[in-house]
Amino acid sequence: MLDSDLVRCRAIVNLGAVAENYRRLTRRTGTLTTLLCVVKADAYGHGALPVARTLEASGAGHFAVASLEEAIELRDGGIAGEVLVLGGVACGEERETAHWRILPLVGSIPQLRNWAAEARRTGRRLPCHLLLNTGLNRLGIDFEAPDGPGTQELLDAIAGCEGVEIRGVATHFACSEDFRSGLFLRQAQLFQAQLAVLRQAGVAPRYVHADNSASLVYRGVTVPCGRGTVAMARPGLALYGYVSAPIGRDRNPCEERLVRPVLEWRARLMAVRNTPAGAPLGYGATFETRRPMRVGVLSVGYGDGLDWRLSNRGAVSIGGSRCPIVGRVSMDLTIVDLAGAPDARIGDEAVLMGEDPYDAEGMAALTGTLPYELLCRISARVPRQYIGPCS
Repeated sequence: MLDSDLVRCRAIVNLGAVAENYRRLTRRTGTLTTLLCVVKADAYGHGALPVARTLEASGAGHFAVASLEEAIELRDGGIAGEVLVLGGVACGEERETAHWRILPLVGSIPQLRNWAAEARRTGRRLPCHLLLNTGLNRLGIDFEAPDGPGTQELLDAIAGCEGVEIRGVATHFACSEDFRSGLFLRQAQLFQAQLAVLRQAGVAPRYVHADNSASLVYRGVTVPCGRGTVAMARPGLALYGYVSAPIGRDRNPCEERLVRPVLEWRARLMAVRNTPAGAPLGYGATFETRRPMRVGVLSVGYGDGLDWRLSNRGAVSIGGSRCPIVGRVSMDLTIVDLAGAPDARIGDEAVLMGEDPYDAEGMAALTGTLPYELLCRISARVPRQYIGPCS
């Protein structure tokens, strides 16, 4: 059990908020859409197993990770639902993937043939999902439907892989939140054409998926589904309380309130000192006091994942009061101005990240990065404390 009075800093993960975000997203998609919950990168720094167990208890039956190692962690931790490896599996990993009942997202014809070879070896029909490239141009099978380059090669490969069940077909949108770009529509149209060709060739996937958090929240479910096919959406960031801000249009209040942050990051005030005017603070002496100042030293730094770019720019909350970061964020310590919190004492906790305006989105705007990166960056030396009805 984590003793919150002893730790230097901690991340409090509200599993009840994870469950509520999942419920709100299912209401957004409706009963005809299945959610593929993305819990890669240790559930974006929140803890893959506690989050996946909470989601499974809330009704989720499908999970997505980035690697075979992440998938095995879920299986080893008792997750019974389908687990899809978004990065596919490397040559030589097929046997272990099949053993753990894990599904690869197959993004090339050689991967498909390797998976078929494993099916022949085991004598089992092995399921997978196909990833089709429609414009993100990272992974995925190039397939210019209806009869362009790559079409016949893919159809021939599928026909030659009798032991493979193509349970799902997916693509990956490049800019779901950008309403100024025409790429989203072009990708969606190409994906529809690709699916039509596959269906005509007799490929009947149970699931079709493309929508991520941003497209789900701002555009709804966009994937086309035929008879016997279920629409699937892949929320990741939204499960943890954030959605990338739209570009080219404003958010409406319903979108802003749809999900709420799950994680609150706190650090303890380990020292308080009174400094005279003209005193330099921190490495590099990048801040010099213009007046006598009462400052506090927080037991957190970039070694814990606090962005160095918050130096002389960011702020924390102590007792509900805003306290600016002064001087450089160092590896283990950060100095803050306590003028707004005159009653702050050693042992008090500061909120580094939590609800607006101290959320990951606001911090990302200050540092020129993404909420994804800030959440994933909180290091393993920051203990996670789990609260809520599913903890």
